[in-house]
Amino acid sequence: MAKKETPKETPAPSISILAQYIKDLSFEAPGATRVSREAVPDLQINMHVSTSSLEKSTHAVLLETKASAAQGKETLFVLELVYAGVFSLESIPENMLPLALYIECPRLLFPFVRNIVAHITGEGSFPPLYLAPVDFMAMYEKHQASNSIH
Repeated sequence: MAKKETPKETPAPSISILAQYIKDLSFEAPGATRVSREAVPDLQINMHVSTSSLEKSTHAVLLETKASAAQGKETLFVLELVYAGVFSLESIPENMLPLALYIECPRLLFPFVRNIVAHITGEGSFPPLYLAPVDFMAMYEKHQASNSIH
């Protein structure tokens, strides 16, 4: 009697963080001594995600954040942070890889970025800047529409 072949099971997709770190950090507070506590500063916050392949299933993901505050023409502070993660992506279908890299991986890095931004702005004589949650899916779709994903 012939032995019945059993189909090979495909391993479940997984994302693992192998490392995470501050790749670059800059904080300048030229207007720290001239802050008016009565006026609400104009905050500008920008984020950008970039990725690179390191090995077959290992990828670097960079979450670049720039935050600045101004009152009128006076710059209060400028914070630039590049936070990096090295991820192992196993059994992710090729068509789902961009979603993992541009949505799920940054989502895993974001709480650390939020904490660093709050800590640095607080230590820089300002109220801590707590970043609002980011919709990385909307960010990805916007970049897809403009063909600006790198």
